[in-house]
Amino acid sequence: MISNIKHAVRQLFKQPGFTVISLATLALGIGINTTAFTVLNRLLFHGVPYRDPGRLVQVFRTSPQQQDMGQSPGDYFDEREENSAFEGMAVYYTDGAASLALPGKAAQTSVTLPVNADYFPVMGIAPFLGRPFTREDEAQHSALVILSNPFWRKNFNANPEVLGQTFRLDGKVVTVVGVMSPSMDDPELYGSRPDLWKLDNTDVNRDMRDKAWYRVAGRLKPGATIGQAQAALNAVAKRLAHDFPKTNSDRGFKVVAYPTDSEGDLGRKIIWMIMDLALVVLLIACVNLANLQIVRTTGRAREFAIRLALGSSRKRLVGMLLWESILLSLAGGALGLTIAEWGNSYLAAFFDMDMPLDFRVLSFAFAASALTGAVFGTLPALLASRSDVNSTLKQGARGSTADRSRHRLRHGLIVAELAMALTLLTAAGYFVRGLQRLTGPDQGWRGNNVLVGFIGLSHDRYGEEGDERSRLFGDQFRAELLALPGVEQASVSRGLPVFGSGASNGFLIEGNPRPAKGKEPVAGANFVSLGYFDTFGIRVEEGRDFTAADRPGSPHVALISRSMANKFWPGQDPIGKRIGETDPANPDWAEIVGIVNDINGLGDTRALDSHFDIYRPWEQNSHRFIMFSLHSAHDPRVLVDGVRKALAKMEPNVAATFLSTVDELLQRSLSGIIVVRRLLVEIAALGLLLSAVGIYGVIANLASERTQEIGIRMALGAQRNDVLWLFLRNGIRLATIGTGLGLLCSIGLMVALDKAMAIIPGKDPWVVVVVAVVLVVVAVLASWLPARRATAVNPIDALRAD
Repeated sequence: MISNIKHAVRQLFKQPGFTVISLATLALGIGINTTAFTVLNRLLFHGVPYRDPGRLVQVFRTSPQQQDMGQSPGDYFDEREENSAFEGMAVYYTDGAASLALPGKAAQTSVTLPVNADYFPVMGIAPFLGRPFTREDEAQHSALVILSNPFWRKNFNANPEVLGQTFRLDGKVVTVVGVMSPSMDDPELYGSRPDLWKLDNTDVNRDMRDKAWYRVAGRLKPGATIGQAQAALNAVAKRLAHDFPKTNSDRGFKVVAYPTDSEGDLGRKIIWMIMDLALVVLLIACVNLANLQIVRTTGRAREFAIRLALGSSRKRLVGMLLWESILLSLAGGALGLTIAEWGNSYLAAFFDMDMPLDFRVLSFAFAASALTGAVFGTLPALLASRSDVNSTLKQGARGSTADRSRHRLRHGLIVAELAMALTLLTAAGYFVRGLQRLTGPDQGWRGNNVLVGFIGLSHDRYGEEGDERSRLFGDQFRAELLALPGVEQASVSRGLPVFGSGASNGFLIEGNPRPAKGKEPVAGANFVSLGYFDTFGIRVEEGRDFTAADRPGSPHVALISRSMANKFWPGQDPIGKRIGETDPANPDWAEIVGIVNDINGLGDTRALDSHFDIYRPWEQNSHRFIMFSLHSAHDPRVLVDGVRKALAKMEPNVAATFLSTVDELLQRSLSGIIVVRRLLVEIAALGLLLSAVGIYGVIANLASERTQEIGIRMALGAQRNDVLWLFLRNGIRLATIGTGLGLLCSIGLMVALDKAMAIIPGKDPWVVVVVAVVLVVVAVLASWLPARRATAVNPIDALRAD
């Protein structure tokens, strides 16, 4: 083995051009695969810091329309008390951004995770400083928090005396009882990093069943299965449907394994797709290197024939060549780790998490390197070992000329390479076009020069839905925004176009037969103040906008979207018709007074002709959770300080969250897709480059082998254009066949992506057409360059070639 390694090293140093090109190809292919695997490993295989995570499950509430809803407090208590398969059950939910006021400091935003006292025992985690919440705390309605490790270090300088300190959270005084372990500082656990865990007093709403926001986690008893837990909760759901038909008649529960990541089904599909396409790049690299090796072994045919004639076995010859390929691939893999480290640094900064080259990643890189060497080295080695010794030696100095079978093999490899490159380009084009459609100008609303934000007011001071205090606050805050210099329009609302159409609620149409429960039509519901439609450039196409007369005590009114009007009142005028909510006891009928154009929200993949949206006046249904927006004649970022001062004047303990321009919010919200697009474009560009290099190498080698033939043709009167076309035709033929096969693969990929990733709206056949044209142009150019060089051959020099 040592002698084979030494011989392989000598041979690689004897051909530095081949060695450098091969190393560069391998480094790029293995580097991009290692980076892709690092993302896969970190986001999907990293594991969770919970005790015995295999026994953890999530429990969702289900309906005929949806299978993964949150749960109501009342349902949770019944599940916890009547279950027979769980060791414990707990609730938590993402509270978003809360207003936090530390002593002596201005209010700031913080990400909170409300949990009940059972959460920490069920999950099997505990603070490293202080204590967890207890049921006694919950029973006493104590206002307690546990700080995250980074929040503790940043705001309290890692002071262990933080226990017992107080500050205001959403205007309410809370006490610190613990600091969480650093192991919980992972955004993959919840989709974001909580600054603190807040005790949620679940029994306050113990009898509530009509509103559901809790996420429920459970720990199975030793030996219990998900199937047993599902059967137990089915019995609970059946009993609740009987006892509470108004809220639970069509509700059930679904038990699933607790997720080990926060990516969701779509995120996992995208990550696996990136990994798969990166492997395609590595396969293209293998094809290129196999072609290079075939050329190289063809040039060494006489050497191999002599070795075989002197008694060397074919097995030893194959082993010798494989050692060269494996050493080359391992060296390329080492360089690939450097490239991967650069890529990982970028992704770590983007995801705000570590992207380590851990043992699993290093093992993948080593395995990929060794397998690559075996793949691209085996076929050329076998071909070299099967050459006929007598015929090769008789050819003398011309023994390096490749036979027809090797030409066919190389051409077949190039065709496969081009087909794979077209598939890569199609995937990249799909995401590029999809992102353009998600952020393009045809969304039905405008976001330029618009500043938005969110305010969460205290429940104790402003109540909940429809409270007069929140309405007065919203009116006054809108007036403060309109008073800021440069502000042309402002509004408050329950939702914003950038986030979609708002919550989806069932609705009824007065005079129509009532649909079966759970089968009611569903529309996005939003409550908006005066100025909302003008702020976002949404057009009132028929009827009127809301006015100052649409206030509490006045008849309830609504505006609907154009697609909703066309669907439910085809050929009719819906103005003056009434729609209501599905609650039989309180349908809350509202008269339709206007029709607005359809809108697309961020990541909204519905076609514009399938939107059902209902808008009602904010004044008739205010809430302590307030979205606000303002449109400025100039850059709205200069208004940020003014907005904060206006809010501080009204509520010094409340901070505005998500305060940013719509353009900034779009960039942040779509950042994951943007990074995917960038990765795919880079992967596709690398695949295209490798394919171009491959076809260039094939045509250049073919021209080199036929130098004497070129000289004869030109000596007999052939023109340079004839010689150019001789080789260019071969490249065009390969490009045509490869593109044809690639089109079949690309069309299948487009259909699969359209079904698997609905967030990227719609198939786009022009993507396939455009990338096919790009591939053909690049392939023809890669063929033209060596073909043009062949026409420069001097016939006399060519005829002298031995």
